[in-house]
Amino acid sequence: MKKLLLVLLVLGMMTSCAKNASNVADSSSDTKVVETTKADNSKNEVEKSVNRMTEREFAFNPDVKFVYTEDDDYMKAITDDMVLMSEDLFGNQGAVEIPTPYIVKKDLDDKNDIKFYGNFWIYGYEMYGTVFNTKNGSSNPGCYHLKDEDGKITVVSKEFAEDGSKNWESLVKICGGDESLAKKIYGSTNDESEKLRIEYAKMYAKENKLKFSGIKDYGWPVILLDDISDAEFLYNFYNAYFYEIRQDDVLNDMPQRLENLKNKYMTNDLIAKIDEMTMDAGADMIINAQDVTESMLDTLQVDDEGNGKLKVTYDLGSESATEIFVKLSKKNGKKIITDISYK
Repeated sequence: MKKLLLVLLVLGMMTSCAKNASNVADSSSDTKVVETTKADNSKNEVEKSVNRMTEREFAFNPDVKFVYTEDDDYMKAITDDMVLMSEDLFGNQGAVEIPTPYIVKKDLDDKNDIKFYGNFWIYGYEMYGTVFNTKNGSSNPGCYHLKDEDGKITVVSKEFAEDGSKNWESLVKICGGDESLAKKIYGSTNDESEKLRIEYAKMYAKENKLKFSGIKDYGWPVILLDDISDAEFLYNFYNAYFYEIRQDDVLNDMPQRLENLKNKYMTNDLIAKIDEMTMDAGADMIINAQDVTESMLDTLQVDDEGNGKLKVTYDLGSESATEIFVKLSKKNGKKIITDISYK
């Protein structure tokens, strides 16, 4: 019964649903994800199991600067300039600053004044395990002015909207009075922003041979990669959930952070099911989970049993390990947990 109650504590906290964003970075213990491969019925080998091990691997070096490695000379010039700008804004804070330019319009007509309009985001990341945790960042809506001299692209100047009360007015002026363009610069959806952040973080991780599985902003769920295996996706979901529980809840918002995570990666029906089971457990569910979270993670394993069904196992030091069976499906092109059952 204690095992079940503990599981319910982890998966069924209070269901508040406020949404307050913050760019304050969080911290976590370093982790190493080890992949185990087994041959399936196809010719290829697929990842079937993910474990956490206690030894630490911290290859991330924040002093290694971002380098644009794709074949777009315009973006190469812009991101190189943004890296220099980030050094002035955030230098020596122990994070790597990754430029993430959200471009909404290009004007290539005049080679002496090529214009790129957008929001030129900079995100500063620390890395814990396989997840980039946001430490700092800035939003820079405006326009980059470039020059093309026989194929050599250089930055001539850049204009950014003013802070404070003149922010909108100054951005409209930069856009030549075009309010619809200014609205587009501010109008990116969460999905568009997440996709772009993942794209540029992947570029950095690939260039520096880092294992990368997601991005985390303080108080918000991990943005998990959809192109990693189901086993690693689910492992990182549980890792993120346990992470929230073991933090000092100085802002008294742990239930909200857990609810954010559930709402991002679970169906509404499943959340209701878990909440009902939690209420049925009564007051006995109030267990000091922080005391056992680390040992949970030391033994946490996810095995892919095929057809979207996975088995999550962790050992609490009782007679037998806790086993949870989870079903993953796709919703709007993203992986989501659609069912959970307990052994």
